[in-house]
Amino acid sequence: MFKKRLLLASRWIIMLIIYTGLWAYTLFQGDTASWFLTYFFSFILIVLFLSSIYPLKAWNVNRQFAKNTYHDGDLVDMHVTFTRKSRYPVGYLLFQQKLPLSFGKLNARQQLAYPLFKKKFTVTLDSFVGLRGIHSFPAIDLETSDAFGLLERSYQTSAEKSLTIYPSYFPDILEKIREATPENERNAAYWTLKKNTNLHSLREFSSGDRISLIDWKSSAKTDQLMTREFENSATSRLSVIFYGVSHPHFELSLRAAYSFIRKISEENGEIRVSILGDKTTNFSPSAGTNKLQDISIAFAELSPKDGVILQESLDSNLHDGEKILLFTPCIDTMLMQKVSRLTDSKQLQIITFESDQAIDTKALFLEPASLMSRWERENK
Repeated sequence: MFKKRLLLASRWIIMLIIYTGLWAYTLFQGDTASWFLTYFFSFILIVLFLSSIYPLKAWNVNRQFAKNTYHDGDLVDMHVTFTRKSRYPVGYLLFQQKLPLSFGKLNARQQLAYPLFKKKFTVTLDSFVGLRGIHSFPAIDLETSDAFGLLERSYQTSAEKSLTIYPSYFPDILEKIREATPENERNAAYWTLKKNTNLHSLREFSSGDRISLIDWKSSAKTDQLMTREFENSATSRLSVIFYGVSHPHFELSLRAAYSFIRKISEENGEIRVSILGDKTTNFSPSAGTNKLQDISIAFAELSPKDGVILQESLDSNLHDGEKILLFTPCIDTMLMQKVSRLTDSKQLQIITFESDQAIDTKALFLEPASLMSRWERENK
């Protein structure tokens, strides 16, 4: 900042020296051309002075994203809105938005605008592919100059902008698990989730209820139409664990676990959720949009961890008497020894993508291609 101010001051000093010399030459020469040159240079100095006194910080910069919710692989569009109180003429504004390092090696987004007398204008930056995570965008750099390009000035806004990109969601995750089930029938964990709906209670029929749910025997006894209500007893006793070990299939396994939990939660299922990674997050059985939002954020900011460290967290997240679905990128000997010692194999179902050849397991193996985002499929 000090160097820029020093450069600006030095340019003004040079201008004043030239202007003083021009006046001395005009007074000594005294012809019409000399006076015209002096007046013209005076006009330029006035324009430069007026351009230099307008502060760039008078611009209020507001950044908004085109959508409220982004998922991994979506194209992110950022709208930058500039507002000010006056209509002071500004020839151009060059602004730059640097992208967080969490997006990888992406070039900063630059845009040139010509506000002139405008008090408000909006510019849309070039789109970029979103990656799962919580990203913090640094402040925007502004740059402008006078009409002659002699006195350049720059300013950096102070505010940062945060963006949360959630994992890709696959609503058909239950079908993907069914396709991975041997003969589509033998896996009890899947079919209890899909088929085991038990009668919970009876209530009076109301407008909007399905006719197929009417209990005719109870209706005949009470002389009132009674409809059946169901609950899924399997999901109320289900525990879902995501084992976030470092592996090339980490993102795919995370998407599978997130999609499964979200799908069951949207159907009002109450499940226990344990997310193991660089952070360990546990959610007790409950329903509601607030819980689903908290789970989505936990998945968004999760990073993988070494398997040796994760096994220490796994001990406290295996509960007796519950069906356990364990999502993991891969299965190794240490993991199998741990879960075999702590749980009943009849209550455990592992859903993964890869396994050591020496391990004999009844895990379900999902197809990696089925959980790729659209951007990944197009650039594969």
